Amino acid sequence: MNYLFSTSAVIIFVSFFKYESYGETDFIRDVKPILEHNCVSCHRKDNAKGKVRLDTKEFAFAGEDVIVPRKPDDSSLYWTTTLPSDDELVMPPFKHEDKDYPLRDEEKDILKDWIKAGADWPEEVILEPKKRLPKEVTFVEYIKPILEQNCVACHYKGKVKGDLRLDTFEHAFSSDHIIAPGEPLDSDLWVLCTLPQDDEMFMPPEGNDPLSPTDLFMLRRWIEEGADWPESAILSPQKKSFTVLGTMPKDLYKELGFKAGQVQDDFVGYRQDIITSNLTFEMLPIKGGVFNMGSPAEDKNRGKNELLSQKVKVSDFWMGKYEITWDEYELWMINLDKDNREYKKMESTKSDALSDAVTKPTAPYTDMTFGMGKGGHPAICMTQLSAKMYCMWLSARTGKFYRLPTEAEWEFACKAGTETAYSYGDDPKELSNHSWHLGNSRFKYQKIGQKSPNPFGLYDMHGNVWEWVLDQFVPPSNQTPEGILVNPLVSPNTLYPRIVKGGSWDDGAVNHRSAARMGSEEAWKQQDPQIPKSVWYHTDAIFVGFRVVRPREIPTLEEVEKYWPSEADILAIPSR
Repeated sequence: MNYLFSTSAVIIFVSFFKYESYGETDFIRDVKPILEHNCVSCHRKDNAKGKVRLDTKEFAFAGEDVIVPRKPDDSSLYWTTTLPSDDELVMPPFKHEDKDYPLRDEEKDILKDWIKAGADWPEEVILEPKKRLPKEVTFVEYIKPILEQNCVACHYKGKVKGDLRLDTFEHAFSSDHIIAPGEPLDSDLWVLCTLPQDDEMFMPPEGNDPLSPTDLFMLRRWIEEGADWPESAILSPQKKSFTVLGTMPKDLYKELGFKAGQVQDDFVGYRQDIITSNLTFEMLPIKGGVFNMGSPAEDKNRGKNELLSQKVKVSDFWMGKYEITWDEYELWMINLDKDNREYKKMESTKSDALSDAVTKPTAPYTDMTFGMGKGGHPAICMTQLSAKMYCMWLSARTGKFYRLPTEAEWEFACKAGTETAYSYGDDPKELSNHSWHLGNSRFKYQKIGQKSPNPFGLYDMHGNVWEWVLDQFVPPSNQTPEGILVNPLVSPNTLYPRIVKGGSWDDGAVNHRSAARMGSEEAWKQQDPQIPKSVWYHTDAIFVGFRVVRPREIPTLEEVEKYWPSEADILAIPSR
């Protein structure tokens, strides 16, 4: 944490918070983490056990006795947490001694004080389910990585900002205001990370990712439990950039036992089950071949960003029959996959461990459907990194190698053997039979698969939402390349722009042509209030989604980072 002021200034600043107003229980800082990590997974829109929902204020206060402002003892949210662990009504449920545990006394007190003070809950705040923390938050396993990835780079022997070091026990506890065991509200280490992100004292400072809600909650628990720090533990700065990947692509590739060059002979369509849910998705075989990628120079509708028609050869692959829906995407995005397993009491498997190790996004700041619909609708607003990570998670979940298509694969599948502007012909007046576009979409995306498929049987290749491909956007050449390009891919090396294909519900007919392409922009995150902007969400790209492919031939270990998140993806993220 890069402290901008001297230690004495920090002491003065923190003393400001000794006022009673700061000691009052705050919903965002104190209550929200408790509910998200302990309650919401079983009490939300799509899993309302006991007909109780705790994800929004409206539903949390809908019952007569769940939250009774100023009366904690009459509020089941509080009094059920005080029951003996063997009581069938105790919350959180205590069913498996090895993984379940009651709320800690500090958490019970926070709920009690919050309700007693009136149970203030800002209307706009929507809670998201987060996994429970381990019973014991040990320093080496949980706290050391948080400090090394977020704080130590500016506060260790080689770089001591603000006269503060956090690399050894001796220095971290040299003053009682840096870490006050048992008192997170008296600990600068935690307090400064909970400030509004536009506050000049907020830590980590601008240019760095804030601590995730889980990391903050973990840090608070560690301090409340006494802030145990083995004196032998010495910390060193660690790059945070690669932690976004969780399990690294090459490691997952090895764990899944992929064999480079292996070809699946049974090249037919299939339905992929996701065993932890009731969901399936269909994959269609796309026999590779040579085609004309891009648009001819004489095409009066070709845009300046389109490739000039060139011969390209692609290999065999399967492609998703439909765009990825919210139903599928949220299994990874908000960890419903794991929640489903726990609810169904499914026996743990290696696939569970591998898929759980793939990093999940931070919670979105708002409803990413923007009121356009969820069930059966295409998932939107994800960054290309998020789409790649979903593919990596899906591979871990199913044992098959899934990824985004290259631009060449996507266009080959879209054209489906045709040479016309659209896969059905050249007449834009016929577009409404095949696409959701600006003229018929009613200004929002629609459920997948309602229009006619293309000749390969793929739905919504024209319109509904633009779809991510793997390639970096580079200005097209004004000359046709000689020869035939084989499986071309422009691997990304900058964050913007990257390519989306196919047009959307918010575009006219020209952008729905098979050769149309568009580059991503930083403006796609304009409404994101986070500092820095999220690596997971494009809050203004309500017209962008994706579908998956599966190559018939397994790539080599060296090639895997062309398709799953790579070092280039992370290095392209603005400096933290």
